[in-house]
Amino acid sequence: MLVSEIVFPIHIDKSFDYAVPDALAERIKPGHRVLAPFGSRRAEVGVVLRLHDGSGSSFPLEKIKPLASLLDPEPALTLEDLALADWMAKRTFCSRGEAVFGVLPVGRMRPPKRSVVSSAVRESPAPYGAPRPETFTADQASALDRLLPAVRSGGFAPFLLQGVNASGKTEIYLHLIEAALESGRTAILLVPEIGLTPQTEAHLCARFGAGVAVWHSALSAGERWKLWQNARAGRVRVIAGPRSALFLPLPKPGLIVLDEEHDASYKNDSTPRYHARDAALEKGRLYGCPVVLGSATPSMESLQASRDGRLTPVRMPRRVADRPFPKVAIVDMRKEKGWYMSDALVNGLRDRLSKGEQSMLLLNRRGFATRVLCKVCGWEAQCPNCRVNLVSHKETAPGEKKDPSSEELDFGGTGNRFSPGASSLRCHTCDHREDFPNRCPSCRGEVVSFSGRGTQRVEGDLRLLFPNARILRWDRDTTQKKASHERAFRAMRSNEVDIVIGTQMIAQGLDFPRVTLGGVLDADSALRFPDFRAGERAFRLLSQVAGRVGRGDVSGEVILQTRHPDHYAVKAAETFDYDAFSENELAFRREMGYPPFARLASLLLRAKDDGRAEKSAETLMRFLEDRLPVGAQALGPAPAFHHHREGSAQWQIILKAPPDSFDRTLPLLKEYDVPAGVSLTVDVDPEDLA
Repeated sequence: MLVSEIVFPIHIDKSFDYAVPDALAERIKPGHRVLAPFGSRRAEVGVVLRLHDGSGSSFPLEKIKPLASLLDPEPALTLEDLALADWMAKRTFCSRGEAVFGVLPVGRMRPPKRSVVSSAVRESPAPYGAPRPETFTADQASALDRLLPAVRSGGFAPFLLQGVNASGKTEIYLHLIEAALESGRTAILLVPEIGLTPQTEAHLCARFGAGVAVWHSALSAGERWKLWQNARAGRVRVIAGPRSALFLPLPKPGLIVLDEEHDASYKNDSTPRYHARDAALEKGRLYGCPVVLGSATPSMESLQASRDGRLTPVRMPRRVADRPFPKVAIVDMRKEKGWYMSDALVNGLRDRLSKGEQSMLLLNRRGFATRVLCKVCGWEAQCPNCRVNLVSHKETAPGEKKDPSSEELDFGGTGNRFSPGASSLRCHTCDHREDFPNRCPSCRGEVVSFSGRGTQRVEGDLRLLFPNARILRWDRDTTQKKASHERAFRAMRSNEVDIVIGTQMIAQGLDFPRVTLGGVLDADSALRFPDFRAGERAFRLLSQVAGRVGRGDVSGEVILQTRHPDHYAVKAAETFDYDAFSENELAFRREMGYPPFARLASLLLRAKDDGRAEKSAETLMRFLEDRLPVGAQALGPAPAFHHHREGSAQWQIILKAPPDSFDRTLPLLKEYDVPAGVSLTVDVDPEDLA
C-alpha cells in the first residue's frame, strides 16, 4: 500500500496519513496539493510531504482513508520549497501545515471555472522606467565588481548593499537581474509597500519587456491564480512585489533582491510570522542563488550581520552625479506659537508653488481628528472592542469633489471645514465604525469637540492655504481601489500634483525628480512609541523622507518639525549620518541586551475576560521560570500595549535569550497546556513589542 503523509493549514503540529488510490499512484509526488476527507468535512485541501509504504504509520492501515483527488497535474511545491517550509516552522514556532501553506501563495485556491484574462505578465515596456545609463558612477562600478561575479557564477552568496538615497541602487538591481536572465535563470525583486509596485514595474518593463510580473494583494483571486500558473510554467522571468512574492514558483531562481530591507512591512503579521529578509536568505541558500539586501539605512540586525561576516558589505556613499544632499532644517516646535505648521514650512510650500516645483509632506497618522471628546463631561469616543480612541474621518458630502482614490484623480477639492454630520468614527486597530455623534452620548451636551490631526485634516488645511494648488493625499484611505497607487504614482511623475501629503508609504523608495521640498509635520511620532526600536524607526523615517527630496537637477530642502531637536536620532538625520546613529543605537542595544545581541519572542495571551488572561499569563510565567536555559529571561507578565483588542484582553510575556541558546527556549512552550478560553500567540523576532 502506498501512503501519503499530508499536512493541512491548521495550528496543530501534526501530519495525517492517507491511502493513495491506484489511479494516482504513478502521478502523486511530494509537494502535490490534494483533496482529502478531514474531520467532519468531506474534503479539505492538503499538501503531500512524503510518500511511504505505511510501515511507520501510527494508524492501522486498514482504517486509513483514501485521498479524494489531486488538485493540480504537477506538484505545487518543490522539495526546496518543502525544506523552506520546514525551516519556517522551526524558525517561527508554527505548525508544519501553517508553514507549508505560508510558502504556497495559492493555498486552498481552486482553479477558476472560467479562464482569466490577466495583465499580470507584462508584454510591453512601461513609461517612467529608468533609462539605461551610458556610464556608471564610481560607486556603482565598484558595487557591480563585487556583485556581478556572484550572480554570473551562481551559488548562495548573501550581500548587504548599503547605498545612500539617490546613489543608484535601482540601476544596480536592474543590472544584476539582467545578468541573472542572461545566465538562463530568473529573478525576484521584493519591495516593502504595494505603493512601490507601479514604479518597480515601470523600471522592470522598460528594461526587460515581456516576462515581468507583479504580485500584490490588490490582484483578484483569478489574477493571482493565473500569475502563479504562468510563473510555474516558466512564462515569468522576473517577479516583483511585497513579501509574499518571494514564494512564487519561478524555475531556476538566480537572484533575490530585497529593496528597503530594513522595512517592518517585511514581517508577516499573521501565522506564519516570518520575516521576508530571513526567508529570502534561507531560500537563496536552498536554491543556491545570491541574495542582495539593499537599504540606505540598514536594520541593526543586517548591519551587525555584515560586521560578523554573515553578510558581505557593499557600500555606495555618494549620490549619482555627486548631487548634494538636501539642506535639512530642524524646527523646534516648542518655540513656535500657534499652528502645527511652522512659518518655515508654510513659506517653503509657497516658494515651491511659485517655482512650479513639487513638495512632499509626511504625517504618519491618517484620518481627520485623532481625538473626539465632550468639553462638558469629558466623554471620549473610544472603540468598544479595543478601548482606544476612535479617529474621525470626514466623509465625502453630496456635491463635494471626491478624494484622489476615485477612478479619475481630482485635485480640485472644496476646502470645506470639518462638518460633524458628514463624518464617521473609526478604530484603526479593528476597523470598528460608527457615526459621528450630534450630541454627547453621556451627558447629551452639544459641545463635542475634536483635537489632533491626520492626513485628511492636513489636506483640508492645505486647500484653504493654497486654493489653487493641486493637492494629493496618499494614504491607506485613498488607495483602497484597484490601481489607485499606480494612478497616484503617474500623477506625480506627470507633474499633475503640486503637494502630496501622505503617511510613511510615500517615504519609501519613490523617485520623483521634481520634489524639492520635504516636510515632516511630527518628527517625534516614532519616538513616542514604547519600543526599543523607537530611535531606529525615527531616524529611518526622517532619513527616508529626506531621501525623496532633491533627486533631480534642482537641490532640495527638508524641514523637520520636532519637540526633541537634541535626540541623537533627529540630529543624525539632520546630517545624514547613519554611521553616527548606528554606533549610538548598537551601543544602547548591546547594553540592554536587545537584538541583534539577543533574540526575542513575544508571548501574547488573549481571553474575553481580563482576569482569566492575567491569571493565564502568571501561570505561564511560573511554568517558564524553572525551565529556562542559562542566559534566557522571561520578562513580565504585563498588560500588552493594546491591552484590549477586538473584544479580548491581552497580556504579554517577553522571552529574551542569547542567539546561541534561543532555539532551546521555544520548545518549552510545547509542554505548556493553554487553558480553555485562552489563546496563546507566539511571535518570534517581533518587529515591535506592542
